[in-house]
Amino acid sequence: MKILHLSDPHIEPDILHGIDSQKRFHQALTHIKKNHFDTDLFVISGDITHFGSSEAYKVFKDILNQAELPKNLLPHIIIGNHDDRENFRNNFSDIKTDNNGFIQYSKSFDKKTFLFLDTNQPNTDSGHYNKVRQDWLISELEKNSKNEVYIFMHHNPLALGDEKSDKIGLIQKNDFQDILLKFREIIKHIFFGHQHITTSGQYLGITFSSPRSTWSPLVPNFSSKYRLGTANTDPNYNVILIKDNSLVVHSEDFLKTEVNWFETE
Repeated sequence: MKILHLSDPHIEPDILHGIDSQKRFHQALTHIKKNHFDTDLFVISGDITHFGSSEAYKVFKDILNQAELPKNLLPHIIIGNHDDRENFRNNFSDIKTDNNGFIQYSKSFDKKTFLFLDTNQPNTDSGHYNKVRQDWLISELEKNSKNEVYIFMHHNPLALGDEKSDKIGLIQKNDFQDILLKFREIIKHIFFGHQHITTSGQYLGITFSSPRSTWSPLVPNFSSKYRLGTANTDPNYNVILIKDNSLVVHSEDFLKTEVNWFETE
């Protein structure tokens, strides 16, 4: 199975901090369409817009329409801290919600189930996953107890460096950890975005990964002091290849379109 994971396009009608998020997103989609036509699942994990306006969501949809993606490349979308849940739902009425109106849903391929979570809380950059959302997740995990489960969420569920510097990750880390521990035999991987950095590793025996933002990649912070920085890093999206005995995550630096391929006999 082949999965594409793109995150944090931060689409807005105007240029943000000197970077054209619309152009970057269009370039990513062009690269995807050219190179990954055989993809099984394409996911955009939140911060679709920067300010959450209805106009920005319309711009995002226009870029998708202009890309003329084949059906298998139409993205599954969740929201992040920069998104507005009501405006999102008004513009994407076909995307499922749970019984409480959160942007949460599942999709299955044979014995693999993908769960898409809503960690948005208005007026904060931190991630929130309250009890009603947790109950939905637990119910889905119980229903898919015989499947391999893969989770997509916007916020990082663990600190990516020093705990003191993790000011914008998931707040309910302990509650989420309890769920992961209970179901870690079936949860195979966690995908997230939010921090705008490329990460990968293992948490509670479960592997995880995140791509950079297609808009504004940031520099990792390994100190106890909270900080974020830019360094003209290339944007990317991730390509995930799942086989019976492996899961491999590749980084696609989509602005590098001139590739000198080695000739083989």
